[in-house]
Amino acid sequence: MLLPCRRQHLQSLIVIWLICSGVAGGTSPLCPTSCTCKPSDKGKRRISCLAGGMTDPIPTGQMDPHTEILEISAPPERKNWLSVTSIFQHFKQLEELHISHSNINQINMHAFWGIPTLKILDLSCNNISAVFDHNFRGLVNLIELNLDENRISSLQSAVFKHLTELRILSLQRNKLHMLVPRTFLKLVKLRVLRISGNKFDELDPEAFKEIPELRTLECRHCGLQRINTQIYHLLPYLTHLDLGYNVIQYLYYDEFQDLHRLHSLKLDGNLFPVILEHTFVNQQQLKYLCLARNRIAKLPATALKNLTSLVELDIGYNKLYKVESVAFSHIAKSLEKLVISGNNIKLEGIKTVVDAVYNVVDLSVANMKILDFPTNFFPDGLKSLNLSGNNLTELFPEMLPKQLENLDLSNNKLKGLNQSAVLHLESLRSADLRGNPWTCELCHITDMFFRVNKSNLFTNLTCAFPSVLNGKPLVKLNLEEIPPCGGTEYTEEDFEETSRRGLFIGLVCILTLGVSSVIFVVYSCVKRHRDNAAQREKRTAESCQENNIAHATVFSKSQISFQFPLDLTERKLSVSTIDEFKKEDRQGMSNGSVVTGL
Repeated sequence: MLLPCRRQHLQSLIVIWLICSGVAGGTSPLCPTSCTCKPSDKGKRRISCLAGGMTDPIPTGQMDPHTEILEISAPPERKNWLSVTSIFQHFKQLEELHISHSNINQINMHAFWGIPTLKILDLSCNNISAVFDHNFRGLVNLIELNLDENRISSLQSAVFKHLTELRILSLQRNKLHMLVPRTFLKLVKLRVLRISGNKFDELDPEAFKEIPELRTLECRHCGLQRINTQIYHLLPYLTHLDLGYNVIQYLYYDEFQDLHRLHSLKLDGNLFPVILEHTFVNQQQLKYLCLARNRIAKLPATALKNLTSLVELDIGYNKLYKVESVAFSHIAKSLEKLVISGNNIKLEGIKTVVDAVYNVVDLSVANMKILDFPTNFFPDGLKSLNLSGNNLTELFPEMLPKQLENLDLSNNKLKGLNQSAVLHLESLRSADLRGNPWTCELCHITDMFFRVNKSNLFTNLTCAFPSVLNGKPLVKLNLEEIPPCGGTEYTEEDFEETSRRGLFIGLVCILTLGVSSVIFVVYSCVKRHRDNAAQREKRTAESCQENNIAHATVFSKSQISFQFPLDLTERKLSVSTIDEFKKEDRQGMSNGSVVTGL
């Protein structure tokens, strides 16, 4: 029989063994049936309750008190209905708490009191309409707070004053319309502020006085018409500024003169018609600049001056039709990625830009209505090339840079690829061929078909024509079902083009037939006229011959001699003799004598 102390010691060993074996095996002896309990990628104890359908109270009593990460969420079709109360205090090692998609409408007072270890609190995608300073008492070590996609309409001054260690605050896609002065009081260590997706008339500089160490400010889709540049003066250490998709119409030439540490600047989706000269002259450390989807029609020669560290530039989807190479000369040495897609720049203009930025390895010229690229158009140093959304109908390896690794040819007008093109594309690291009107006929895809099961190049491709094969993956085609050439069905554009050609050919045929008919009628008339004239001439000749014979018979006197054909000279002489003869004859007839031989 075991002594009581030894029995207690043995029981403790069994409990320790059960706990250790449970953690090592991926399950915990304290884990709710609807949850999974597995270590995180970093080996931390984690409980994930993601099945949905959870209602109050959260079953924290069934959870391992040594849990370090607790995740609660739900799929859209099986929502949670929860509230946040002071039920987490027994988690003495909890570092991360994520409760999202759970219809939380409020945070109870002191809900997180007694959890000093908590570093990340994520309450995104709920129905929280208001927050107060007492909601965050006790979170003295909290580094990140995420309140995205709730219904918060206002924030009181100093609402986050207990979060003195906070580095990241995210309030995106709420219903905020203003930031009152001292909103961020005591957040002296705040580095990242995300307020995108709210509707601000403007940003009050007074709200930013308490966060001078801020590095990242994101305010996209906020309806801002302008930015008070005093904000930049209060945020001298700002490195990332995102003002995309607002309604800002104008940038002053000295707009960013107080921001000397910017690494990333996003101004896409606004209403700028022009970028003034020297606008970015003070941003020598800027590495990424996005001016896409504005209304920029001209890029001045000095617009990019002093951007000697710029690595990426996006000026896509503006109204540019011509770009001077001198504008890119200021960034030619440093620039590695360039996007000029969606502009109206002609092929020769694109060539000018490409030649100017000779160190670029990633180039996007998508959606520019390009039909073809000549050989040696792109520099051989390019490694990534986006040609999507153009009108390319053929592809030849000679069109592509020699060092190319990634190619996007999606949404062009390719019907098929020959063997050399297929083999070249297979040698690339990646090639996107989706969205092309692949015509599954032998004359178009034979070379593709015989490589379809030997390459990953055609995995996501489907037939567009003929209709019997529409939507069928190329990898599932059988040789016997691929029709020969000639049975191709056309798109609506092809049909319209064919109709126009048919109408033109029809008109030509009608005109040709009409002209031929006129010529035939004229020819018939002329021929008939000639035939009639010939017949008349023939009848006249016959009549003359008969008359001549008759005259020869009547005038057979030995003193008159006719030779056929008649000579005009002889006729004149004969006429004179006849007149004389007729005169003598009339004289004889008047005397009553009869002429013999008549």
